[in-house]
Amino acid sequence: MDPQEIGEYLSRNPGVTHLCFVHCETTTGIVNPLQEIVEEARRCGVKTIVDGMSSFGALNIDLSQRGPDVLVTSSNKCIEGPPGVAFVIASRELLENAAQEPRSFVLDVRDQWRSLERTGEWRSTPPTHIVQATTMALKILHEESIDARRFRYEKVRDDLIKELEGTVSPLLSPELQSPVCVAFSAPPGIVDQEGFDGLYRHLAAHNLYVYSKLHLATRSFRVGCIGEIQSSWIERLGCAFRSYFRSGQARSARPAPDQEAYAARVKMPAQAVGDRQLPFSAETAVLQRVIGATR
Repeated sequence: MDPQEIGEYLSRNPGVTHLCFVHCETTTGIVNPLQEIVEEARRCGVKTIVDGMSSFGALNIDLSQRGPDVLVTSSNKCIEGPPGVAFVIASRELLENAAQEPRSFVLDVRDQWRSLERTGEWRSTPPTHIVQATTMALKILHEESIDARRFRYEKVRDDLIKELEGTVSPLLSPELQSPVCVAFSAPPGIVDQEGFDGLYRHLAAHNLYVYSKLHLATRSFRVGCIGEIQSSWIERLGCAFRSYFRSGQARSARPAPDQEAYAARVKMPAQAVGDRQLPFSAETAVLQRVIGATR
């Protein structure tokens, strides 16, 4: 996003009162210039609402230096916390000038309470457990620090790019890449979601999970960098990628009519020519743990 272009648009359209944008996009892995866009909006008298997404726990967002008026984010995306918790941080000026008294309520908790009253059981995780898990996630983030967490994510991202070099290329140049997830351009053999499904099933057959959707506008797919991702999982991912494309499955993969045919298609030799041994184990290597999956 070009801050100057946004500023020019706002100047030409004085009827716009609020600007809402995503800081760290998990669709393409791009980090938008938050402060520059906020400054352009403020110059035009426009309030800003920023979806912090996963950047909240990996990139510093300094609200003390005239940052966005409203920052919205969710627990599992920003602090590796539990799903079902969202944070809305608003500027004091905005709160003081509110037309009515600010209120806060959580729809999920309300629905759970109604379920408890109706059935005598919690529909899902009790709210007290969610609060305790969120508190622990914040404590862990504080102990690790945002800078250290960003470094951890960036190492996973850089290791992924290095491991998959020669098979797939990053969608973005290094200065635009998010530390939270990395987007790769799909190889020529994958042109639509159906083509990507073949690769996804191949990886899943080896307990390797990436984001399940192909971004059609850029023909790219994403791999998450959040969570306790082990180096061996990244190596296994590289082996699985190389095996898939060298076998020609990217050109021929189509859903099989039954499970037996599917299993036969995705079965991979223990060692492809030039590849390291691909270990098979019961553990699941989740290279996605970003955020409650988009499946």
